[in-house]
Amino acid sequence: MFTHSIGRRTMKQYESSLPVFHINQFFNGPAVATGIFQDRSGKVVNRFIMYLLGTWQTDSVGSLSEKFLFLDNDGKATHAERLWQLQVTGAHKFTATAQGSAGDIVGLAQGEAEGFAMRWRYTVRQPVGKRFFNLRVDDWMYLIDKDHVVNRSKMRFLGFFVGDVSIEIHRLADTPENRKAMLQLPCVGDAVPV
Repeated sequence: MFTHSIGRRTMKQYESSLPVFHINQFFNGPAVATGIFQDRSGKVVNRFIMYLLGTWQTDSVGSLSEKFLFLDNDGKATHAERLWQLQVTGAHKFTATAQGSAGDIVGLAQGEAEGFAMRWRYTVRQPVGKRFFNLRVDDWMYLIDKDHVVNRSKMRFLGFFVGDVSIEIHRLADTPENRKAMLQLPCVGDAVPV
């Protein structure tokens, strides 16, 4: 007979893992992400491409631009943007604020990192049609290598689970052309930069 104990994930579980995830290194320069949103039944209801550009004024103060192309199951495309203001507050801690048409962060996002894992917790004011909903997000990122991250997020509304987000992020060569490209909105039919 096998028994299986399911516990809560904690950052301590990853403290000695490698490689070490430094927010100001991975999110510095251009990157591209692709992802899906699954509703609470597991059905994929949205796909997206995201262009990212991170810039750091110091080792502890930076910004991260996100440009989205969302595709629903009917093929309808919509664009959105968000700009994060990031601050490293300690060896394994950071905070952020963010605004944009992809949803403003309500209050302060809290982040922590240990080993190859990073966790964000925040509330996003998510636009849905002409209404807005405050969704609580538990966002886990896992550094695969210096250029690749897998991101899994769980979203809740009033404590009830509403869906999962799965994202693959990869860094691009830090060239002037790639930096310029990441400031544009992704378009339907464009090849995703690699």
